[in-house]
Amino acid sequence: MLNKLTSWVKTYNEIAETPDDDSEWAATVAGLLIEAAMADGTLGDAERMAIATALEHQLSMTPDVIDEMIEKARQDYDDRVEISGITRQIRNDTDAEERAIIMEMIWMVVLADGVLHDYEAQLMRRLAGLLYIDDVASAHAANSARARLGLEA
Repeated sequence: MLNKLTSWVKTYNEIAETPDDDSEWAATVAGLLIEAAMADGTLGDAERMAIATALEHQLSMTPDVIDEMIEKARQDYDDRVEISGITRQIRNDTDAEERAIIMEMIWMVVLADGVLHDYEAQLMRRLAGLLYIDDVASAHAANSARARLGLEA
């Protein structure tokens, strides 16, 4: 299963089918994306769309399933007091290159509204540490996300 997840993460910009048993992995990533989206206090339409797009392209999920996953991740966010459990699972199941790609996905959500709030910047620094991503890889992920979104660096 880990090889399939690795393939899924590495083909971030391509439509890839992920086996049904990867729903727990998808829920973990969705939870982390919601955490990033909520860093500025709200789940805006642009951020929600960025999460939905990532889930749709990577998991070939239907819009109804995506909406359910986002809503569940949103509810879990309200109940969560820490994010180390999510980051630990991702850190343990992926290598550095895969975590950098996930970091880029998170940057795309944070930057989806075109504004990097102080709380979002702080969260991204914290996530880089929790995911064992060095400053250079994190900056590269941020720059790649900006380029994909058509934002100036």
